[in-house]
Amino acid sequence: MKVRTEMSTNYLKDTFFQNEAHRLKVEQVLDSVMEADAVPVEDEVRDKQVLIRVSESQREQWQTAAEADGLSVSEWLRQMADHRWREIYTCTHPVEHRKSYPWAEFCLDCGTRLR
Repeated sequence: MKVRTEMSTNYLKDTFFQNEAHRLKVEQVLDSVMEADAVPVEDEVRDKQVLIRVSESQREQWQTAAEADGLSVSEWLRQMADHRWREIYTCTHPVEHRKSYPWAEFCLDCGTRLR
């Protein structure tokens, strides 16, 4: 009878803490994605410009969205463009979706060779 009690206790512990373990795993993945999305601070001079013509209503919408994120419109647009560039030219899939060999690493979702 004692064996069943231990098994059921372990089962209950696993069941109760499963969501906590899942939450921690999700937080770790989100933290790694946020770190990847962070724009590195470089000593590079920002002396190039991109001119975008938009309507007054678009400008107001972008201004409202940028203010909600606590950014200037320019920084807001830069971050969106940098994020999209990373999506296109680098792999943003989780590490669990990768296949590693001693000589190379591949993303199984997008097929990108990572090294």
